[in-house]
Amino acid sequence: MAKPLPPKTTINASCLCNSINFSGVDKKAVLCHCSNCKKFGGGAFMHNHRFLDAAVSYQSGEDSVKVYEDTATKTGNTLMRHFCSRCGTSLYMTNPKPFPGLVIVCGSTFGDISQPSFELFAEEKHPWIGETTPPKKPARM
Repeated sequence: MAKPLPPKTTINASCLCNSINFSGVDKKAVLCHCSNCKKFGGGAFMHNHRFLDAAVSYQSGEDSVKVYEDTATKTGNTLMRHFCSRCGTSLYMTNPKPFPGLVIVCGSTFGDISQPSFELFAEEKHPWIGETTPPKKPARM
């Protein structure tokens, strides 16, 4: 019998100056260790949450969102990196080619971030960062 799906979690997000407020349905967290995400997120890695594009809605400030077209990605896919034009907060990323129907939201835009389910570009992870994803469950015999 299949496990029931977890309840959908709606998360409210905002920028530093609070001029942009949006919400969406969280699908799971992921860490990215690529150099571009480290720069966009301003840290040793970027903690992202995947939202369903169709479920993202703005409460305020949509006109303050600006986009940087990141063409220098490791995968060769152009990533649209969205940020606040007033305070510079990194908000989210979109790209219909590798991420159809998803908005990749920066965990820094909301308070409760969950443990990531997996990591991207783990080969670029700093050696001093320990385990961040849940341990894999042993296979049943």
